[in-house]
Amino acid sequence: MSAFLGPIHYWVYNKIKLQEELVKDIVELSAANGWDNELEDKLARRFGTISSEPLEDIIDGMNIHGWLQSKLSITEGRLALAVTEILNQDNSRKEKLIETAFEFGRKHSIPATADAEDAFQVISDSLIDGMPCDHVNEILEQGSAYTSWQQAECVHSRYWEQVNGSIDVYYELRKAIIEGLISGTAIKFVVKPDAVFELTLN
Repeated sequence: MSAFLGPIHYWVYNKIKLQEELVKDIVELSAANGWDNELEDKLARRFGTISSEPLEDIIDGMNIHGWLQSKLSITEGRLALAVTEILNQDNSRKEKLIETAFEFGRKHSIPATADAEDAFQVISDSLIDGMPCDHVNEILEQGSAYTSWQQAECVHSRYWEQVNGSIDVYYELRKAIIEGLISGTAIKFVVKPDAVFELTLN
């Protein structure tokens, strides 16, 4: 099987597993606070689960792209539903969700010596933005002191709409994750109008 798999397939699968780690953190947050002890069961019933086994052991070698796309859709749905279920019960819980997203990012934080280019690469390696062929992010300027990019389209909103959730909440969580990732560096992350994002090395 490994003969049919390339680095890009492992790259996508790793991002799926990372997002599942965030979903697990949110499920644990829910249980620890007594919000919803059946949250994981709800996610599994609605969207299924994601295996943590090695990619070469579980992927459909006859449909690699389709298999990865299906798993990506599962984890996107699971994240959207987990957050939406929690907030539907009490919207004031969003602050704790944002804290959890930040801590998730900090668990995977980049070295203090990282520059803006390094940070952009880690963000690209860590966060789901559809499949590589979707070309979601367009780099506007790239350098060690300053890197900016524009999101050509939102590939996440349909999953949040599916569960009657707010895509704005997703982007709040995503911002917190990125801030966690760069928390040990001198890099500042800024969200600009028109889905433009900036990383600046101070």
